[in-house]
Amino acid sequence: MKVLFATQYGVLAASSRTRVFQYLPYLRAQGIEARVITVLPDRGLGGSQLQVTRSPGSKLGYYCWAAWRTFGCGLQVWWAARRAEMLFVQKVIFPAPVRWLLRWRRPPMVYDFDDAIFTTEVRGRHWLAAWKERRNAAGLPAMLRLADHVLVENEYTAAFAARYCPSFSTITGPIDTRRYTPSVVPAAVREKVVLGWIGSPSTLAYLQLIREPLARLGRRFPQLRLRVIGAAAVELEGVPVEAEPWTLEGEVEGLRGFDVGLMPIPDDPWTRGKGGYKLLQYMATGLPVVASPVGVNCQIVRHGETGFWASAPQEWEEFLARLIADPALRRQMGARGRAAMETCYALELHARSLGRVLRQLAAKQVV
Repeated sequence: MKVLFATQYGVLAASSRTRVFQYLPYLRAQGIEARVITVLPDRGLGGSQLQVTRSPGSKLGYYCWAAWRTFGCGLQVWWAARRAEMLFVQKVIFPAPVRWLLRWRRPPMVYDFDDAIFTTEVRGRHWLAAWKERRNAAGLPAMLRLADHVLVENEYTAAFAARYCPSFSTITGPIDTRRYTPSVVPAAVREKVVLGWIGSPSTLAYLQLIREPLARLGRRFPQLRLRVIGAAAVELEGVPVEAEPWTLEGEVEGLRGFDVGLMPIPDDPWTRGKGGYKLLQYMATGLPVVASPVGVNCQIVRHGETGFWASAPQEWEEFLARLIADPALRRQMGARGRAAMETCYALELHARSLGRVLRQLAAKQVV
């Protein structure tokens, strides 16, 4: 079977990497031939991380470039789809003329989206953000109506998708458990206890939600460090902060240097749609986690077994203190989390699930 993939980003972007690129070797092993057309290549990834409120001019330039690329690649996808047996669109919202063309001439289509892209992170606080929200609020339903099947990350995004396409599946993650593996260095050997966070400049502000408990913990535990991967060091009083750039090659080794993984997020329409990928990364590398109980986080983390849910500042301080003071507890929770990744979220498992979805949809079209 020949499948044409249209991805929003290149392999360096987590959404396209986890939702398409990492599947390709497994799909090829199942007899599925893949071609990929990428709308926004890796060289433009920096523009996606620009914050509207801080760099409006640069963000406007990025949006104009992205719109031009989306239209041009949309025409390319429409033309190339003639020779494919399946079209898989990952997160791309094509403009109305391209949607019109696809409505009349295309193979069966799967549409995949991971985040709650029917809203935005900064909803309405800037005219560019408001424009993007209006565009997505109209464009995403139109793409879903075009689709024969939709893939989503969690129940929250599934509920939105079901309004426009009755056929959908949920695949959270997945995580490549062959690549993400625990550290071989025992935690007891380390002099420091490292609380770790991985992300991007656009989400770094979420760490401010726990600045007070981190400051108190820093005073209680002199060996404590906060390490940030993928963004500049955040200023937090009371706890030393180390920052390192994100690279695809160094990502796993960086995670292995953590002792506890952090995922604080607010509870809002955007964060409820998140896929919890940080948690999958932490847990696949054998780390216990502390996370806000928002959206799919409640499904991924088993409170008291693989990590803790923490809402109030006192809960963050209490649960982190327990993990900082107890290396055995960290090992036990980390081992349970790793086992959960292998059982429920592993790439190999979900690659087979995706292959079944594609074959079943193709079979329906033949009938």
